[in-house]
Amino acid sequence: MGENFEIKVSDVEECKIDYSKTVEDLVAFYDEQAQKISEGDKSFLNGEFMMLGYAIDFIGLIQQIAHVTIDFDEGVIPTLDNLLISLAKHFQQQPVSEDFFNDIVKKATGFLSVVIWKNIGGGFISSNLGYGVNVKGTNAFLYNRVGRRLQGAADSDLISIYEMLKNL
Repeated sequence: MGENFEIKVSDVEECKIDYSKTVEDLVAFYDEQAQKISEGDKSFLNGEFMMLGYAIDFIGLIQQIAHVTIDFDEGVIPTLDNLLISLAKHFQQQPVSEDFFNDIVKKATGFLSVVIWKNIGGGFISSNLGYGVNVKGTNAFLYNRVGRRLQGAADSDLISIYEMLKNL
């Protein structure tokens, strides 16, 4: 217990992706950049791009399992929170593997990050805790909050963290 744990956070990177686009346009952008990356162009080979990929995957996953269409507009936050509550209840009844659970947490975290960047603004950060968002100088690491919500934690709602970041 005497070991010191140090959080190391990168400098804030300004988002390179234009989040004012529609979901369809962002998917097309993602596919185009992924092709360029496979051809050796590393312009968008970064954590922000990875988070967009997770966000797009999350939209597809939610469409597939819940038959709900979601987008990156601010009004999706209560829906996202309710979806995570529903998934938490489902996971309590039918447990899933740790890998599957962590995959959903990553995808939902990417989705929430894109919603924040699109509607609030801010930048991208990375750390030894994982990726996060920076809004007006405040770092927010969303992975653990999303994970706790998926485990059913009532005190880890996404609405309050979103509103807190919005009101900075």
